[in-house]
Amino acid sequence: MVAARAALRLTGVRKTFSGVVALSDVTFEVRSGEVHALVGENGAGKSTLMAVAAGVYAADTGTVEICGTPLEPISPPRARELGLEVVYQHPAVLDDLTVVENLLLAVPSDRRPEGAPDDWARDLLKRIEADIDPRRRVDRLSVGQRQQLEIAKALAGEPRVLVLDEPTETLTRGEIERLFTHIERFRDAGTAVVYISHRLPDVLRISDRLTVLRDGRTRGTFATSGTSEDEIVNLIVGREVDAAFPAKATGLAADREPALSARRLSGERFHDVSLEVRPGEILGLAGVEGNGQREVIRALAGLEEATGQYWVNGRQVAPGSVRAAQRAGVRFIPGSRHAEGLLAGQSVRANVALLALPELARAGVVRASRERELVGREAERLGVKAASLEAPAETLSGGNQQKLMLARVLLSQPDVLLADEPTHGVDAGSRLEIYRILRRLADDGHGVVVLSSDAVELQGLCDRVLVFSRGTIAAELAGDRLTEAEITSAALRAGTEVQAGGTRRRRVVLRHLLGDDLAPSAVVLAAVVALAAYTAAHQGHFLSARNINNVLLLATGLAFVAMGQLIVMLLGGIDLSVGPLMGLLVVVGSFFFDTSAVGSQLLGAIVVLAVAAAVGLINAILVRRTKLVPIIATLATYTVLQGVSLALRPVPGGTIDESVISVLNAKVGAVPVAFVVALLLCLCLEAVLRRSQPGMTLRAVGSDEQAAHRIGLRVGPTVYLAYVSCSLLTALGALMLMAQVGIGDPTSGVENTLLSITAVVLGGASVFGGRGSFIGAFLGALLLEEITSASSFLNLSLAWQTWLPGVLILVAAGIYSRVRGARTVALAAD
Repeated sequence: MVAARAALRLTGVRKTFSGVVALSDVTFEVRSGEVHALVGENGAGKSTLMAVAAGVYAADTGTVEICGTPLEPISPPRARELGLEVVYQHPAVLDDLTVVENLLLAVPSDRRPEGAPDDWARDLLKRIEADIDPRRRVDRLSVGQRQQLEIAKALAGEPRVLVLDEPTETLTRGEIERLFTHIERFRDAGTAVVYISHRLPDVLRISDRLTVLRDGRTRGTFATSGTSEDEIVNLIVGREVDAAFPAKATGLAADREPALSARRLSGERFHDVSLEVRPGEILGLAGVEGNGQREVIRALAGLEEATGQYWVNGRQVAPGSVRAAQRAGVRFIPGSRHAEGLLAGQSVRANVALLALPELARAGVVRASRERELVGREAERLGVKAASLEAPAETLSGGNQQKLMLARVLLSQPDVLLADEPTHGVDAGSRLEIYRILRRLADDGHGVVVLSSDAVELQGLCDRVLVFSRGTIAAELAGDRLTEAEITSAALRAGTEVQAGGTRRRRVVLRHLLGDDLAPSAVVLAAVVALAAYTAAHQGHFLSARNINNVLLLATGLAFVAMGQLIVMLLGGIDLSVGPLMGLLVVVGSFFFDTSAVGSQLLGAIVVLAVAAAVGLINAILVRRTKLVPIIATLATYTVLQGVSLALRPVPGGTIDESVISVLNAKVGAVPVAFVVALLLCLCLEAVLRRSQPGMTLRAVGSDEQAAHRIGLRVGPTVYLAYVSCSLLTALGALMLMAQVGIGDPTSGVENTLLSITAVVLGGASVFGGRGSFIGAFLGALLLEEITSASSFLNLSLAWQTWLPGVLILVAAGIYSRVRGARTVALAAD
């Protein structure tokens, strides 16, 4: 029998990060038509190896071949072109884009649909039995739906090699079974599948062969048939492993006061929940996802609103209050360490010491030596592996990050520990250590509550398990009844998930409406109309042709700059230099536009645009090449441009010729021609932003730059184009400013920096990037100029011209932050 050819071959791969060896001389081969499992502890190098295969990282040494062709040049687009697709553990999906936009960006241009993209997306999703609306924004998807989208993206690329990195961590058992069916179809069709997972039963179920990685080296490749879980675990950890679960508690005193008790606890997704946790006991919470168990443990931690009675060691605690729960000695380990658990950019020391700061401080000052001593001792006791206590938490493996959160709560000496999926995404070795830590905490007389979707884990670790259904406790299992089969049976027999109440549904609908990119535009337009009507009712001349013309002329210049500012803010950046750039361009123009000679005016226009493009390019280089934070980079440009303007024109001078002013101020009736041009440009840019590849790429990079890179988008060129485009649009605004000031004034445009940012935020753009609307920015500029004019007509002081935009921007930013924050918490809790 002839062996199947290698679809993916990595030979002699070595990869280091800042001198730390992640992979050392790794050789790995996957055949067409097989499922090849890649197993190992967190930090063993599995994901790094597949990142090398996918072109995300370039290996220091070694080669990568996909279907017999070397991966050259090394890049994600080239790997995808050769037929390799990756379903990442942390989905490379773009929250601020829709499902169909994510799918379109995930496939090469030659594989994109010619017809309706929504129908194409529905077909892809239907193939994996995912019931998701293609027009739905990704930030509104559940964790499981995001994983399904990641799988659909891989399918869209029609892979010859499919890499699945921890694909089942967020899926229900039914979804896992459907995924396995699809994997088997891929294998039967000749696709090579690389399956990375910590769930050894799944590995044994689905794979044909497996390769073990340990400490960045391959420890052997084996046929799955005939290999036991114990043998795999021993290979992974490099030693014989004792029994998976520590011994359970014996002889719990029923007469002792409960460590935690709740009576008739009710919230939005649960009701009339009563439970007790005795000292020394580990209580498990189980049930089909969505039946209220997650909301209950979060309510006990004070993270969900709740009513009812709640005690910790006999002391009554106000439910739904984080501060009250923590004062009572309750500590919580969230299910999503990335969204809620870790301060990713902070050190190991800072993360561990966080909850113990009151005990480590004297007169409000943290004792550094004591902090290092206690943190070091706790980290050593739990076996946290890090380069040093000052290493950023984000550099640790998943298992060590989880132990980091455990070290944090243990250092704060909790009376009750609440753990939501404490072994989520953790390798076999770390999982066993976490089990022992939790049992040791219980043996010391504390109460422990564990929520887990793994019935085997609940059976082996917990003394009792409460199974939830429809927001209430459906069964209590202990003793001989506490088995995997009983837990699963009780959860499935109890019913389907609880439905959110009407109030919650209304809140969700309202949140979605407020979160839509164009919804703020309607609000701003309503404000424009309302302000005009109110002012006209008190001063009829406000709507005179002359005043309308003046307001629209002023709004046009600001609108150009605001639309440029929006492009940069869609990236998650900011351009503080637009105001001084306008002043510089007015000064430059004053040397050319002081005559009616057409040649001089044409040259002036070219020079103005060239200077603007050069400034945009400099900003992009400072941000992209030197890695300066945008606010710092453009603040430096701000200062330099202001200085250059004053050097060219120490005092205002150089009159703009009347012929230039008349062209720029041309009007039809009361409406300036330039305003119509700006409006048409706004609509065109909005269409480009929503419908074109460049527009989707811009929003994708702003939504998540790392994810955009992983799916093969051109991040660097997008950044350069954004900053240059911002400066060119600022140049159009500067031309309008010339017509207004009529002279080369070096300070004339400075105020437009803050005004442009205000207009963009009023229009609903996210300061975090990825979301915004040119229509909103345009209307925001119009509203600001209308406020200035209305303040004058209503005889308001100059202070009100500053206060009103300030209040509006606070309200707009506050609403968006609340909406975004609510979505983040909901996603983390899902």
